[in-house]
Amino acid sequence: MTILRVYSGGVVVEAVEAYLARVLGVEEGECPFCGGQAELELFEVWGARDFQISTCCEGMHDWACGVMNAGGRESADLMRAIEIEAVCGGKIRRVADDGLCHLILDWNPVVCEVKQAVAKSFVNAHHAHCPAPVGWRFGAGLLNGRELIGVIMVGRPVARAFDHKKVVEVNRLCLRRDVPEALVWNGCSMLYAHAAKEAKRRGFETLITYTMSSESGASLKASGWEWDGEAGGGSWSCISRPREDKSPTERKHRWRKELRKRKAAVGEQLRLAA
Repeated sequence: MTILRVYSGGVVVEAVEAYLARVLGVEEGECPFCGGQAELELFEVWGARDFQISTCCEGMHDWACGVMNAGGRESADLMRAIEIEAVCGGKIRRVADDGLCHLILDWNPVVCEVKQAVAKSFVNAHHAHCPAPVGWRFGAGLLNGRELIGVIMVGRPVARAFDHKKVVEVNRLCLRRDVPEALVWNGCSMLYAHAAKEAKRRGFETLITYTMSSESGASLKASGWEWDGEAGGGSWSCISRPREDKSPTERKHRWRKELRKRKAAVGEQLRLAA
């Protein structure tokens, strides 16, 4: 029988034989590459993402590396088969390339609570072009494994025209730029979705945010936000009151997400009733 063995602290953990039998057609434990006993082992894990496997032969090793290089569900299935989740205590999303031809563990991102001070420090360290805002209603962080890879900060609308009792604004959304892109994949959508859910729970009716005109807003569109026109931009500095511009001065795009269904107009209600 084929046994996938995992070595962790000297303890051998046996996984089911079904994985190799399913993907390679292995029968009676024979390796299709070397003809010997098929072995695929998680030899070592260190840090948050680095790992090493051990196999019965070079052919099995090359095959396993090919599966992991492909990423996606197949790489996650392989890592589960060798009990990476049992050893590390997390849910694996895939094996990813760090951009330097090195394979790393990509864990399922998890939204977590975060304090304002932590969020502000994170934004000041990682945001591409804006410092952390002063205001704060609520916020959240995003973990990949044990690493904080993103935060979202929600506060009162900056524009005074909005009713701050009904409307809140995503003042900052920030993902780390010093980690492989694979680790922050889908992070924006997850944080936007959490902000909308939390704002609705708190009784707000509308959530708004702004992007620069040069940004596509793809994550907002994917999260069900609607484009609400151009707004803002320009410099706050003037002759009578010179100021330092700490943020980009290009035009902004405003986006909105309605958290509650608006009541139809009287004419529309009559039409629907008919």
